[in-house]
Amino acid sequence: MPGANEDVPSKCSYEDAVNLSGIGKYNVCLLMICCLLILAMYIDIFGFSVALPIVACDMGLSTSEQGLLSAMPLIGVMLSSYAWGLTADILGRRKTLLIAMPIGMILNIAASMAPTYIALAILKFFSAAFTSSANAAAFVLLGESMPSKYRGRSMFLMASATMYCQFIICIIALPVIKLSFSVDVSWLLLTYRPWRLLLQAISLPGIIGVIGLLFTLESPKFLLSKNKDVAALEVLTRIYTINKGLPKDTYPVKIIILDEITMPDIKGNESFLRKMWNQTAPLFKPPLLKNSLIIYYILLCAYMTSTGYTMWVPTITNAFFDGEESWGKTFCEVASTSASSSNNTITDCDDIVKPMTLYAVMCYSGISGTLNIFLTFLVGPLGKRRLTMLVFVVAIVCGIILLFVRIPLMSIALFYFFLYVALILGNANTYLVELNPTYLRGMATCLSVVVARGFGFISVQLIGRLLADHCTSTVAGYIGLISTGLIVSFFLPKDKSMKDDVSFTTMAEEDGTKL
Repeated sequence: MPGANEDVPSKCSYEDAVNLSGIGKYNVCLLMICCLLILAMYIDIFGFSVALPIVACDMGLSTSEQGLLSAMPLIGVMLSSYAWGLTADILGRRKTLLIAMPIGMILNIAASMAPTYIALAILKFFSAAFTSSANAAAFVLLGESMPSKYRGRSMFLMASATMYCQFIICIIALPVIKLSFSVDVSWLLLTYRPWRLLLQAISLPGIIGVIGLLFTLESPKFLLSKNKDVAALEVLTRIYTINKGLPKDTYPVKIIILDEITMPDIKGNESFLRKMWNQTAPLFKPPLLKNSLIIYYILLCAYMTSTGYTMWVPTITNAFFDGEESWGKTFCEVASTSASSSNNTITDCDDIVKPMTLYAVMCYSGISGTLNIFLTFLVGPLGKRRLTMLVFVVAIVCGIILLFVRIPLMSIALFYFFLYVALILGNANTYLVELNPTYLRGMATCLSVVVARGFGFISVQLIGRLLADHCTSTVAGYIGLISTGLIVSFFLPKDKSMKDDVSFTTMAEEDGTKL
């Protein structure tokens, strides 16, 4: 192709170099692999909730014990995400994933064979702690390997994959729950039942993602930031040849310039905690302080509500299809009865989860993912701030109506839309990227996970303790919490002040003293 790149200088910026590598097979495969990895993380967190009614029956767990067991993955994610953010910045995005994700998958399989409630809780804690590396590294690996034109769309698609988590789990669970077997495994002191097979089966997406990860390349931007210019150029050249099917000597770029503020030098004798503090402190100092507090607070409001109740979606939904008469009862009357009865001993655990429950949860998850994709088309005309406020308003209205409606299917639908307040995540992550310099974006994103999952853990415990006796006041309290999130969202930066991906980097370059 002589003359195709005649006007392209051999020395160009990183963004130009990535754009010249093109979009093609490598980017599509990387997107699919990263989606599988982030999906594995969310399956680790929320997948257990589908099997929880059977596990609770099999192990004779009380409501509070179920709440603690459901929250263990959240604790693992909360405590580890912060560290994975720094690890990805030091070791590399791909290397972090190659170390952590296989360990997470092994622990997942081990959890399915846990003989006791305590062993199961501990293994789920550690498996989620390792799979949470996907949030820190996979998003960044994908974003830094994509041409700028397709970066935002690919990130939204990856975020949408997380919304389909329970949809995929239920597809796998449907044939498994129809099985009825009980095999004594004396040397492990356990009885092998269908729920154990289910936990093993839902580990497959993560296993496939880890295998696919072996064929990916390290983030060229990470290599460049570590002054490994030759390695970065080799990666971009390789991506170019895979995407375009052309010889590597036709890639026009020979020298890449990383024209941005980079991460300050880290002293080798500093402790790990000190390094994390140095990476975090700028987020909570002017000029970043105000926006950081606003974004993290609206994440807190959304995810205390969404995560707290999402853990209970299969259990609560199952209460509407367990054969008891639910017509004419409010949502809280049904949910309270279900939570109270979960403390009673159930002898037959094979059919405790009804197929209709899984179909309903599939609808919850499928609609959630589809709405998230739909919102990517609304964010342009409406703007991020107004779209965020719209999501809050819809959730508040649905929550209020939920307290009074007495039609079962309408109660389920309103309950689901009440939890769709989590759809603000796409906008929140976009704000974190646009408003923070590049070297802080990974840590800012990880800190959002700490906030979301940390308060999600608290919420799961509150709901587990209050659902049986104080359901109405609990739901009303969460409606009030979301309302404060709506008020705070009015103070989000106006979209017109952030044109064409102009980031804080530009401002920082003009006034370096602000950092």
